[in-house]
Amino acid sequence: MTKNTSPTLHSDTPSKEGKSHIAWFALRAGKICLGKKPTKDDYLRLRALGVTHLATVQTSEENAPSIRDAAKSAGLEWLWVPFLHPSSDSPTDDVHLHQYLHELTQMLAEGANIYLHCDGSQHRCSLLFYALCHYCRIPSNSAYSALHSFGAKAANNLARSELTWAAELGHTAPRI
Repeated sequence: MTKNTSPTLHSDTPSKEGKSHIAWFALRAGKICLGKKPTKDDYLRLRALGVTHLATVQTSEENAPSIRDAAKSAGLEWLWVPFLHPSSDSPTDDVHLHQYLHELTQMLAEGANIYLHCDGSQHRCSLLFYALCHYCRIPSNSAYSALHSFGAKAANNLARSELTWAAELGHTAPRI
């Protein structure tokens, strides 16, 4: 499998019907994007737009099992990343987050097109994406530019301390 050592962001063109497109970030042999929490009408559209994997960055209390069922019904592979923000009362252990970074990287190395989402804020999936970039040895300035290319909401709502935490998470994760 070919590694893409210089990640690039590219947008697929809108369809003839004017339907939305996905802004992809090429990483390894695959692509990843950030998005909103899918609604029941989104799953088949995501598949038609080239999404092969849906990565849900939510807890079971946020309806992750129903997202799993809808994704699988639409023919999408599903990865659950039950990630609680590091400032929460019970943050997710780094060992689990390291495993998720490894799994996402493995999927990308195998050519997956991953739609990464959390809730409407995109806060947790933005942090996870930034950590993933560092895990893949992308420098902070390039990782931040990549994050910002998904829109101001993805990057501007993150505090410097959160970005530092995510960068350290990516750097400290063991390469399996």
